[in-house]
Amino acid sequence: MIPQIQLPGPAAGWTSKDLETVANDIGGICRREGYLFVHNHGIPDELIKDVYAETQRFYQLPPEQKSKYDATEKSQFLGYRGLGRERSRTHSGTEACEQYRVGNTTPDLALLESVGFYHEHFPKSMELFEYLTMLGDGILAACALDLGLAADFFTGYLGTPLHRLGLNYYGASHLSKVSSKVNYAMSPHIDLSLLTILDQDEPGLDVRDTDGKWRQVPSVDGALFVFLADYVQRWSNGLHRAAPHRVSAVDRDRMSIQYKHRPDYGVVVAPLEALTGPASPPKYAPLDTGSDYVAVLRSILGR
Repeated sequence: MIPQIQLPGPAAGWTSKDLETVANDIGGICRREGYLFVHNHGIPDELIKDVYAETQRFYQLPPEQKSKYDATEKSQFLGYRGLGRERSRTHSGTEACEQYRVGNTTPDLALLESVGFYHEHFPKSMELFEYLTMLGDGILAACALDLGLAADFFTGYLGTPLHRLGLNYYGASHLSKVSSKVNYAMSPHIDLSLLTILDQDEPGLDVRDTDGKWRQVPSVDGALFVFLADYVQRWSNGLHRAAPHRVSAVDRDRMSIQYKHRPDYGVVVAPLEALTGPASPPKYAPLDTGSDYVAVLRSILGR
């Protein structure tokens, strides 16, 4: 069973007591599974429906219109990743999906167009982005409390966060169109983020449990699926578990809304001194959320 918890309403209104309650509810889950459903999150159902409609309208555009928003290093990887554009990190083929990214940018990198250019088709998505940013902040604060840290501990490490919202389309025919030799549409991986919040209009996401078995994540009305990612696992020295996940082959068109809570460009993530020592030496090497992250995206996008 995938754990499920009730949140105390919209994260923007959580009190310190609410945060303690959330920390108590998710602490054991973060240390074991690293994934859960959250209910009573306060994000309007209609807004999520509007984002799906917005996403569908974009993917119905002709290829030449979608390609105007091509995601490259010069767009800070905002924009459109066409079918077959993203190379897999685990096999020799490409991922069987189309993707679009909106979100924050950094002054440390060039930006070919204005941020508004990449967001112009997605006003409802940007509204949802604000809700998810607050929810991500709340969950991260609860993670800090569970680790014995102050609720605002991670705030000083984040700088100006580069949160991103992914709007993904997995067509039923996409696997055959990219001549895939695997039976999944997105390769198994751990996200390079702090945590990810996801909604899907059709099942397809799988998570790997601590026994190494893949579990299908159902679509649960009114709930959002949350899973921890590399940076929380790295900072906590493995006390909190990042959840490996993939997307299975789909026999019906599927869309997902995928929000990634991320630090600023160039933040170095390494096991915290407060959580390491002679009995718990660092298990992970430092990772630069600027150069190391960009190197990964260069390798999978190629331009």
